[in-house]
Amino acid sequence: MVNLKQKDCLNTASNETSYDLVIIGAGMSGSLLALTLLKKNAQLNILLVDENAKRDDPIKHFHPSFDARCIALNAGSVDILNDLSLWPDIQPDAQSIKQIQVSDKGYFNSLTLAPEIKGDAFGYVVELRRVGKVLAEALSQYPSLTTLYQVKLEAIEQSIDAVKCTLSNGEQVEAKLCIGADGSKSQVRQLANIKSSCDDYQRSAIICNIQSASCHQDIAYERFTQSGPIALLPLTDNRFSLVYCVEGDEADAIANLSDADFLMHLQQRFGYRAGIFTTTGKRDIYPLSLLKTSRPIAHRVVCIGNAAHSLHPVAGQGFNLGLRDVCVLAKVIAESDLNNIGSFSMLNKYWMYREKDHNQSIFMTDSLVRIFSNRDPLLSFPRNLSLQAMSLFPCLSMPIIEQAKGQFDLFRKESLS
Repeated sequence: MVNLKQKDCLNTASNETSYDLVIIGAGMSGSLLALTLLKKNAQLNILLVDENAKRDDPIKHFHPSFDARCIALNAGSVDILNDLSLWPDIQPDAQSIKQIQVSDKGYFNSLTLAPEIKGDAFGYVVELRRVGKVLAEALSQYPSLTTLYQVKLEAIEQSIDAVKCTLSNGEQVEAKLCIGADGSKSQVRQLANIKSSCDDYQRSAIICNIQSASCHQDIAYERFTQSGPIALLPLTDNRFSLVYCVEGDEADAIANLSDADFLMHLQQRFGYRAGIFTTTGKRDIYPLSLLKTSRPIAHRVVCIGNAAHSLHPVAGQGFNLGLRDVCVLAKVIAESDLNNIGSFSMLNKYWMYREKDHNQSIFMTDSLVRIFSNRDPLLSFPRNLSLQAMSLFPCLSMPIIEQAKGQFDLFRKESLS
């Protein structure tokens, strides 16, 4: 079905090819950016490169990031996917979030968040493999997209008018702009000398799908414990996607418990707000850290998504922040003269649009982690007082609701002043 020009790790003799854009990383951010750009201008000559192997399994998308894991798409992200005509094919397999319950283990106060308009959803939860299948089908319609799999970026050479990328298969490709969508360990970021900082939370997230004896009723749960937050996101077929944050030295022992023992342990940590847990799926462990760049652009290079910022999953902001990167970058490129793509003025305009959103999302997520995962008893009273105040006076929770829905004006003119 896929009609893309594909080159699966051919060890060809060294040669040079020119493109308008080179995107390193064919996961969610890279693939969505390629699609967004091509929908705006189908004649753009784009190269999409990924170090992973292509998968031909009809059930799985070619990229390993499109697996059984789930993402929470806020309402703003759904709007973006709808504009790309992707959402109608994703929605049948997506589960809405119509309420968020926030609580702090060991304390009485809790907070229930709901959209202003009854029946509206904060967003939806969907398995990545479904999104990957829809994306692959959409990208297959564009013959001007070339894809390379099992190929790594080895070097970047920046000149006044272009950037030359040396690839592990011996090819050298030249483009007006190189885009790093290659995750938190971004090779693009390192080779372009884009400065970043990484703060290790000394925690890991155990990810799996579980089922409860009770119906989830479109409710997402955020439960703060001494070892870290526990999130339950509603899924189709009355399942939950679990993100269970634990101290680093606990992760392996907990993840390797038998199913029965794991469910019993989780029940003790989480409580019974979501009912009695009955079934658990395969468990994976992901170390947690905060990665951020103060300015994710360099000469004819830009990093987006996790290559620019990798957040704690506590509030489900990471992918949604990255999708806003995709939306803004595609618009700025589309509005640029072809010869201006990758220029300082174009990249600076992109970052002026994005800087405030980056800083606010990172600050909010990091603050939640540090305040609600802190064992200091001096913090317990004020944070629970805050939950009680927001519960009694709903207007106080409006900033949280707005951030959760993610329906921002991404192109405010004052950002450019």
